[in-house]
Amino acid sequence: MEVFSTHSSSSSLKLLLVSILIFQLGHVISLEQSSTSSFEFHLKPAFLPLGLYNLRKQQHENHRIGDLAAYTTNLNEFDRTKGGVQINKAVNDENGRFQEQVFEQLISHFNKSETGKFSQRYWYDDTFYKPGGPVIVLDGGETSGEDRLPFLRTGILNVLARVTNGIGIVLEHRYYGKSHPFKDLSVESLRYLNTLESLEDSAYFAKNLVLNLNDKNSSQGGNNQSVLNLTAPATPWIYYGGSYAGAKAAFMIKLYPDLIWGSIASSAVVHAQVDFWQYYEPIRKSAPSKCIKPLIKITKSIDQILSNKKDQESIRSLKNVFQLGNLTDNVDFVNILSSPLGSWQLRNWDPEVGSQAFEHFCDALASGSNANDLVFESREKYSSLFPIEGFEDEKEDINIKEDEEDEYSIALPSLIGYINFIRENISNQCNGMTQDQCFGTNDLESYQKDDISQTWRPWMWQVCTEWGFFQNSPPEEFESIRLISKFIDLHYNSKICRLAFGKSVPNLPKVEQINKYGDFGLNHSRLAYIDGSDDPWLYATPHSPLHKINKKSSKNYWLIKGGVHHWDENGLTEIDAEEPPEIKKIHLKEIEWVKSWIKEFYSQKEVKKK
Repeated sequence: MEVFSTHSSSSSLKLLLVSILIFQLGHVISLEQSSTSSFEFHLKPAFLPLGLYNLRKQQHENHRIGDLAAYTTNLNEFDRTKGGVQINKAVNDENGRFQEQVFEQLISHFNKSETGKFSQRYWYDDTFYKPGGPVIVLDGGETSGEDRLPFLRTGILNVLARVTNGIGIVLEHRYYGKSHPFKDLSVESLRYLNTLESLEDSAYFAKNLVLNLNDKNSSQGGNNQSVLNLTAPATPWIYYGGSYAGAKAAFMIKLYPDLIWGSIASSAVVHAQVDFWQYYEPIRKSAPSKCIKPLIKITKSIDQILSNKKDQESIRSLKNVFQLGNLTDNVDFVNILSSPLGSWQLRNWDPEVGSQAFEHFCDALASGSNANDLVFESREKYSSLFPIEGFEDEKEDINIKEDEEDEYSIALPSLIGYINFIRENISNQCNGMTQDQCFGTNDLESYQKDDISQTWRPWMWQVCTEWGFFQNSPPEEFESIRLISKFIDLHYNSKICRLAFGKSVPNLPKVEQINKYGDFGLNHSRLAYIDGSDDPWLYATPHSPLHKINKKSSKNYWLIKGGVHHWDENGLTEIDAEEPPEIKKIHLKEIEWVKSWIKEFYSQKEVKKK
C-alpha cells in the first residue's frame, strides 16, 4: 500500500513533492481514461462564481456538469461569444403542438402607481379536457417556460390531466424566458422581482384566464372559436411546482385557498437559509464511499497547503499539478475543484433525462486511472522525493483498505484520478481565454452588465434579496466531513451580490420574508410534499432531517427512496409498463391525491347549492 500522509508537520512538503512527481509524470498519467472519456464540461461565464447549484428541474437531454457549475441556478449552456448565457432549450414538439400564449399581467400588484402591464407567457394542452375537469398549473420557476414543455407531453401535467380530464398549463415566471416587464435587467428594472409579486401573478392568472381554443394545439376542434372560462374558484385549480417553484406551490394554497384547491410541492425549498452548507450532506451520506472518503482527505490536504501563505512555491505547484497555475485567486481555484459535485443533482431515474457525470467523477477518484501501475513502475525512482507511509513490497494493490484507513492518509491512486479528472474535463476548456477569464470571479465590469441577455441576473437577484442558499463549506466543527474547501465561505459565495447589485440588495438576504409563510411547518389538507432522500436540497424541504413531520399530517408526505431533485416531475408515456417501481408509486399516489381533491371540490359545491 502506497499513501502519503498529511499528519506530520511536513505535510505541505509531502504534498508538494507528490505534486511535483505527478506533474513530471504528466505524460504517464492518462488523460484519455475510459472512465471520463464521455464526460464534457461546459464553462461558466467568467463573471459567475460556482457554488449555488441549480434549484430547477434538470429535464434537458445531454446533461453536463456545466449545468450545475454555474452560480446562477437558471442557466445551462454558456455562450462565451456573446459574453452572456444561453439556455439549453428543451426540445419542443416537432409539430409545434404547444403554442405560446400570452396573458396580460400587472407589473405590480401592490404599487398602485405602477399601472403598466407585461406579457406573461404560458402554454396549455387540452387534449384530455372534458367539462368539469381541473386546471393543472405547473409553475415555470426560475427558468424559461419553454424548458418545462416536456412535462406537458409526458411529465406530471400529462400524468394528471390524462386521468382527471383536465387542462395542463405551464406558466412562465416573471423576469424569466420572455416574460419581462422591462427592456433590461438593471437594478431599477428588477425592483418588482420578488416571490410575493410572482405568487400574486399566479393568483391573478387563476382569476382571469380565458382560453380561446381555436389554435392548432387544441383538441376542441381547431377553428370552432370555442372560448373556455375556467377561472377560479368556479373551477378546481391544482398547482404543481418543483424546487423553488415547489415552495411557491405550497405558498399558493396557504395564501390563496379560495383560488387554489390543491397543491403538489416537489422538492419544495420552503425553508430559506443564508448559509446552506447542508447542500453537500446528502451527497456525502449517499454517494459511494469509494469516492467520498478520498475526496474529504484530498480537500483537507489542499486546504493545509493554501493555509500556509508563506509557502507560495507549494501553492503554485499545487495549482500547476491541476493545470490551473494561471488562476490568480486561490478560492477560485478550490471552487473549480469542487464543481464536479454539482453533477450529483443531475442524476435522474430516466437515463434519457439524467446524467452519468457524477458516476464518471466518482469512478475517477476510485480507480485512480490505473495508478497502481504508475506508482509501482516509478516507486524506486521517486520514493526518495517524498515520505511513503505503509508501503509494503508484497502489496499488489496500493488502494487503502477499509480497516487500514485513518483520518490523514490519502491513497495516491485517488489523488491521481482526481487530478486527471480536473485536467481533462475542466482545466483545458478555456479555448483562447485566460484562466482568470474562464474561472475568475473578480471582473467587476462583467458583473454589472444588465442587458436582457444577462439571464443569470434574475435568480441571483432573488438569491441576494430573499432566498440565500449560499452553498458554503461546513463550519469548523464539521471539518472532518468537508467535501469542499473551507475557503469557499459566505463572503466568497455572496460576492456576486455586492458586485452585481451593490447597495440595492441587503447585506444578507432577508430569508424571514420567505420563512414567514410557514417554513418547515407549512401544511394544508390538500397540500402534498414529495422529496427525494438523496436530494442535495433535502435540508431545505419538509423532509429535512432537521424537521420532525407531524404524524397527523403525514398522509400527504412522500419520500422517494434514492430520489434526487423532483424526480416525479418527468415521466414516460406509459406509467404501468415502463416506469421504475418508485416512480410508478409516486405518480399513482399523485393521481390518487388529485382525484380525491377534485371529488371533494364537487362534493362541497353540491352542499353549497343545497
